[in-house]
Amino acid sequence: MHRRWFSLPREPATVAAGRRRVRALITAWGGAPLDEDTQLTVDLVTSELLGNAVRHATGRAVTVGVHADPLHHRAVIEVYDSSPALPVAGRPDQDSESGRGVLLIAELALAHGVIRKRSGKWVWAEIALPGGRIARQGWWPSQGPPDGTRQKTPADRLAPGAVTCR
Repeated sequence: MHRRWFSLPREPATVAAGRRRVRALITAWGGAPLDEDTQLTVDLVTSELLGNAVRHATGRAVTVGVHADPLHHRAVIEVYDSSPALPVAGRPDQDSESGRGVLLIAELALAHGVIRKRSGKWVWAEIALPGGRIARQGWWPSQGPPDGTRQKTPADRLAPGAVTCR
């Protein structure tokens, strides 16, 4: 299991810098370059998590956590910000230029959610890494259906106070 946290200033350039750093960490920990689909997922999920924090949060910085478990082919990307406001899945019209972040994360991640803290929140997403059978029941190895259908992450496997989607 690999873990790293780092802080970045809450400014637009943070999204690209954070995306590069998260991708580099996951690639280094896995020992091989990510395949194209996984790299796209890592980049999009990281961009949406950081982009939401930069646009909607308060404070001078955001903190990024990256947790990778190459043995079980999973990674969790999380972003902490000091705003108590929870992200909301938008219903943008087809010409809107924003409002799709939570919807994109929901489609790309195995699971995602929010953990409220006294002074803000952690917004997280779990993604599959290459090389493993995709079991869509959360961070722990599971006996998920072989057809790869999505299932909710069991509530008993989450931290108290966590809000989970999917």
